[in-house]
Amino acid sequence: MLAFVQWLQATSFFTAFRGSWYVYPIIMSTHLAAIALFGGMILMVDMRLLGLGMTKRPISDLIDQLRVPKQVGFIILVTCGIMMFGSKAEEYYYNIFFRLKMLLLVLVFLHAMAFRSSVYGNAAALDKMPRVPGIAKLAAVLSFCLWTGLVICGRGIGYVEPPLDKIHAMLMGHSAAFLR
Repeated sequence: MLAFVQWLQATSFFTAFRGSWYVYPIIMSTHLAAIALFGGMILMVDMRLLGLGMTKRPISDLIDQLRVPKQVGFIILVTCGIMMFGSKAEEYYYNIFFRLKMLLLVLVFLHAMAFRSSVYGNAAALDKMPRVPGIAKLAAVLSFCLWTGLVICGRGIGYVEPPLDKIHAMLMGHSAAFLR
């Protein structure tokens, strides 16, 4: 895996991306803005499922109306994330917060699959019930915790210095062997 991230980071595309004074900050700013917008939509759905906000609005309306904007937001998030990762792949490889963030992304995917038929794809049935069922509330609490953890880990990435003694170690080892 280390060899792959070193190769990825060294491609001309990501080298140019990393070296630009403008592109990286624009991509990071777009990523952060998308987090705010996407996170707000996730929070609105979670709060509605928990009965803590927009309780006069049907759950199905909220979920249906936010589905496409959330999908677009997610695509923007992932695209910007891939761009940032590729430009500093080796540093991220060693970053514990990045690894935790990737684990949480997998858990978010599993969460979405686990609650797809019972909650997110069945919102009209939830509206007909006298109270929001426990399974929907559980989905909301787990969603809130997972996405909060993702944001925390994402922010933590910037505070961990890469192990400078390891960065490019494998590439330098190959160069040294070649020069002998």
